[in-house]
Amino acid sequence: MEDSRHRPKWLFVRVAFYLLVVAVVIVLRGPALRTGGTGFRFSTESDTVRTITLAGVELAPELMPRIISDYEWAFPELHVNGIEGGTARALEAMANQRAQVGLLYRKPNRDERAIMMSAVKDSVLCFPIALGGIEILAQDGTGPDSLTADDLRRALRGEAVPAFDTVWASDPNDGLWDALRTCLGLARNAPNPPRVKFLKDEKQVVDAVLADPRGIGITSTLSLPDTVVAEGVHAVAIRADKGGAAAMPEYEAIAYGSYPLYHYLYAASLANGSVRGAMFVTHLTSDRGQRQIERAGFLPARQTARAIVITDHPLGEKSGSKEDQ
Repeated sequence: MEDSRHRPKWLFVRVAFYLLVVAVVIVLRGPALRTGGTGFRFSTESDTVRTITLAGVELAPELMPRIISDYEWAFPELHVNGIEGGTARALEAMANQRAQVGLLYRKPNRDERAIMMSAVKDSVLCFPIALGGIEILAQDGTGPDSLTADDLRRALRGEAVPAFDTVWASDPNDGLWDALRTCLGLARNAPNPPRVKFLKDEKQVVDAVLADPRGIGITSTLSLPDTVVAEGVHAVAIRADKGGAAAMPEYEAIAYGSYPLYHYLYAASLANGSVRGAMFVTHLTSDRGQRQIERAGFLPARQTARAIVITDHPLGEKSGSKEDQ
């Protein structure tokens, strides 16, 4: 049996050894090791980064400033710097490490995922944060008051549609054109017919419709939220393939699916990228973030009746979905 008189001596040796180990770690790590109320911890990006760069704010120009303002109020030590650019530009900014978070009208396709993996050796995570309607505009007096989803599908395939001649759309890099093709069940890589004319942005689309009595325009309720976006132009009611009455791109009709043309606004970040960026995306998808979107007058993705997919294929992984074609 061990002599109990030796136990205090061994206890003292053990305590001294542990204290020596802690002292060595402090000396070796220096300023990288910080003290806090709960003990020691290593400094992280969260301790040093004060600015989050968000690319793609022009996709939701009325919504995002409100969200950013609320986020900066909740976290006054942080600043969210919004930069312009649509879906393609947001992904480009993330690939070149100029932005930690990107806003997208569609998920990255297979080629974009491969480019991102090559550039930063990481995968992109995408989460829907808001739901928008793909709005069809026509000139008052001469343009159609209603169309079917199949009318648009046939026009995008190059077939003649009696109600209109020209389709005006914004820069396909913003992602809305691809979102419309996906919504109509068309492959995104199919050639566009001559009747489709692309312009710089949706404001130019409105101007083109105002000047073209036989044209229709493609816009988003997220970027141009007013149903009547200009005097002399109106939103066209759309009837779904399943039949029923044509519906306008209004809040409830988009949420419950009676208006058939819709798209999500996605927030994207790198899987192993910025801690601050991941925190901001988490906020956007949280109950609080979704309530902020609703209070701003927009449809939160988590509170709609439509089916939602909140995960994405890792970059470089092949997918057989239409959205990746």
